[in-house]
Amino acid sequence: MSTLSTFGFHLAGTRYDGHLENGVLEIGADLGPLPFSAEDPDGRRRWVAALAAADDKAADGHVLAPDAHIHFESRTSLSGKIDRQRLIEALTVILLSTQGQMRGTPPAAARTRFRAERSAPAA
Repeated sequence: MSTLSTFGFHLAGTRYDGHLENGVLEIGADLGPLPFSAEDPDGRRRWVAALAAADDKAADGHVLAPDAHIHFESRTSLSGKIDRQRLIEALTVILLSTQGQMRGTPPAAARTRFRAERSAPAA
């Protein structure tokens, strides 16, 4: 059985679009244009290096779109029943663990994504 949900939200001035289908959660955002060398040579150099080093198989990363805008993309497989609360929990974990990657400036260093699991209620 296919479950489908499409949604969007704003965080820190950036619009995110999400898509959940068959337990796979995808979120993405347009972080803006790649800076021109004349306006921010260091920023452009860092973005070019970050984009060149991007791992196509990573769950989270940046992509340079044909319109020369930098996009953040995340793809996560979720197991078990996915209701609104579970979706919000998963989004929170993803957004917190990738916070440095979602800014309009290139990441200074690679970050390891962490796992968070919901603990059982205390008896």
